Amino acid sequence: MRRHFAFIFGAVLLVVSASFSYAAEIIDGVVATVNRTPLLRSEWDEAVRVEAFMQQKRLADASESQRVAALQRLIDRQLLNAQMADSRGLRPSDEAARADLAKLRQKFPGATDDARWKSLLASYGLTEAVIVAHLKDEVQVMNYIDVQLRPSVHIQDSEVQAYYHTRLVPDLRQNGAATIALGEVEPKIRELLVQQRMDEMLDAWLHNLRQQSHIHALIPLPALNASIGPAPSNGD
Repeated sequence: MRRHFAFIFGAVLLVVSASFSYAAEIIDGVVATVNRTPLLRSEWDEAVRVEAFMQQKRLADASESQRVAALQRLIDRQLLNAQMADSRGLRPSDEAARADLAKLRQKFPGATDDARWKSLLASYGLTEAVIVAHLKDEVQVMNYIDVQLRPSVHIQDSEVQAYYHTRLVPDLRQNGAATIALGEVEPKIRELLVQQRMDEMLDAWLHNLRQQSHIHALIPLPALNASIGPAPSNGD
């Protein structure tokens, strides 16, 4: 599931610059509408800057196709947001968000120094408040998806055993590592299979939401019923 939101939907999106080739077509800052709800260029820009930051990638390195896929992910995010009417209880606390922020800072060289951290954020046009809000949004969405989908997932013992014998053991042998007893890794394998099943269910859910919604974008997009893939993660 984290492949979608780290959103991931995660999060989440790649960079768009002021010189974006379709800028002349964008009217009043609106890049798309989802069931009459506008998605603003400023929202897109902030989201893609956060994604580039999370990936520790230069803002100028994103391809046009990646930017377009980023807008599709933003559309999917809006579709999910519309389903989350009573999800405030799933939003992490300020304390939890601060803990996530501290873990994030450890992944950036020198970012434990406050001055260097602020300078790094500024180089992406971001602030710590924006990052904290992004982290909260990501966790809230992942919690919502987990609540909605996990109860429907049932992994059989035979599936765990099959993964162990056909995937894990061969991989260990290929890498010259010692074989691990099934009992030691069974919980991790089961959770991995749960996450894979939830990914499939999320893809189908989003597909249905797209089909049932009125979506209009002011830039060319691939077919909205096609899988657009996950947003890149930051290594979690």
